[in-house]
Order: sequence, then structure tokens, then C-alpha cells
Amino acid sequence: MRTDDHQMIGRVARLYYEHGLTHAEIASMLDVSRIKVTRMLADARRRGIVEITVHSDERPFADLEEALVERFGLQSAWVSPSGRSDDDRAAASLALSGADALGAVLPRARRVAVGLSRSVAASIAQLRPLELPELEILPLAGSRAGRANGADPHELVTSLAHVTGGTPFHLPAPLIAAGPDAAAAVREDPDTRAVLEAAAAADVLVVGIGGNQRAAQALRRWITESEFEALRDLGAVGDVSARFFDADGNTVHGEVDERVVSLTLDELRSIDVRVAMAGGPEKRDALFTALACGLVNVVVTDVDSATDLLERTAPSARTA
Repeated sequence: MRTDDHQMIGRVARLYYEHGLTHAEIASMLDVSRIKVTRMLADARRRGIVEITVHSDERPFADLEEALVERFGLQSAWVSPSGRSDDDRAAASLALSGADALGAVLPRARRVAVGLSRSVAASIAQLRPLELPELEILPLAGSRAGRANGADPHELVTSLAHVTGGTPFHLPAPLIAAGPDAAAAVREDPDTRAVLEAAAAADVLVVGIGGNQRAAQALRRWITESEFEALRDLGAVGDVSARFFDADGNTVHGEVDERVVSLTLDELRSIDVRVAMAGGPEKRDALFTALACGLVNVVVTDVDSATDLLERTAPSARTA
């Protein structure tokens, strides 16, 4: 880390933890974005500039977590505070709970597959270093070309390997190819096929859940708004790394699905431990379906979303 970066992170940390300033106040004072403040605070904790010790194993929302496990037949659940009027704080809290979930499931894993997700990226950034040299870390899908944003499977594999000491594997393929024929050719490439087969044999899956209100930022390069509207017309309620599913948890077939280079939903379901991280009102319909239809069996979400999910009438949930 450059000296000036280290100094800036230290300044942000002292203003937040010692002087009690909010993210917005710090951003205004230092002329940076609130998102950058959030990232620097995460870096401060991850790099040991800030150390916080809470001498308790009590989870703040244990009752909600137990209710989610019972209602949806889950293996486990983590619930974080909702941000109400502060989306940055909600995202930071979700990342902390996501890091707790990763810290619980990864030490028991031999191989983990990760998918496109900003929430997963933020959780990895909060994860304290683990010593898991035997862990294999694979992408479940291809990645985007162009500027890095930290949330592509390729980047997540690298980040997670760095913090765990595990072995990263990369998939030399796009997330969504230009057309069905191009995608089929990529999937038949021996190197691509080998990585996807290894990812399908993972014992832990870690993914985000996309909603259906609009095309996710990460997918806009390949899926137009008109194509996204067509997916909604076909019944899509959400996606996992561009694999769209309907309200019954089934694949939404069509040209978009044929262009995706990733594990199928059925292959994802075959993995024993399936962790989903998602929060906020725009993700709740998709997250509800993913839980009720057994697409995932471990959840990390916020209080308001957890409460909403528990109040809904569900189809018969598949047990984990």
C-alpha cells in the first residue's frame, strides 16, 4: 500500500471511530465519495489499522435467524441491521454478516465456487485472514472484460484466495457471449469445461442474488433493457450470475440463457452448502424464491428483508 493511501485510511478511521463523524460528514470534509469512505473503513479493519473486539458470541438477531432456518429449511442464516435512511451503512453491515458467514463455512470446505456479486465482494473485503491452504477456489461463471470492479468471479476468486491462502482457479471465458453459438463453443473449450466441472463439484457455493426491477449494473453490457423486459415477460424474478429463474425456481429459457457461460441452476442446486448474500427491497422477491425453492440453503440478509420473507406465503420449501 502506498504511504499516502495508508495515511488517508488512518485519517478516515480516526474521524469515524474516535470523533464519531458519519460517512457523509467524512466524505464532505475530505472531498471524497461516501462509497470511498466505506471502502477505506473496511480496509482499515482488514489491514489491522482498526481492531474492534466484542467479547460476546451473541448474535443481534438470533430469533430472526432461527425463524428463517425453520421456515425455509435452511442450514443457517445471518441477519444484519437494515440501513433505513443510510444505504451505505446497510451494505457495510451486510458485508460484516457475510464475512461472519464465510468465516463459519469456509474452514469446513474443500472446494468453494463463487459467483458475480458486489455483496460477496464486500464480504470478502471484511473477512479476517484464514489459513486454509488446502482450499480450492473456483469461479462458477465467466467474467466481464474491461475495467475491474471487484465483483467479477475472476476477481472474487483472487481476493478470496489472498485472504484464505487457498488456491485460485480462473475461467478463461466471458460471462455472457455474443451469441448462443459463441457460448456453446466457449463451453466446449477443454480448459473452460474443466473449470466448470470442478466448480460443479464444489462443496460450498457463495453467490449474490439479482432482482428483476432493472438490469443489474454488472449485466448491462450484455443484456439490454428490452431483453431484460422480455425476461420479465417470461416470468424472471431474479438471477444468480445471469442464470435467471422464475417464481417456481425454474430456469427462464431463451437466447439470454443460451449465451451464458456458467453453471446451470441444477448444477448449483447439487452443491451441498449454498450461501446467498442479498439485502434491500429490490432483492426480496428473488431472494424469497431462492429460499422457498431450495436454490440456496444459507442466507445472509438484513432485518427488514428477513421480516418481509417470513411474512410471505411460501410454496413448499425444499429442505437443505
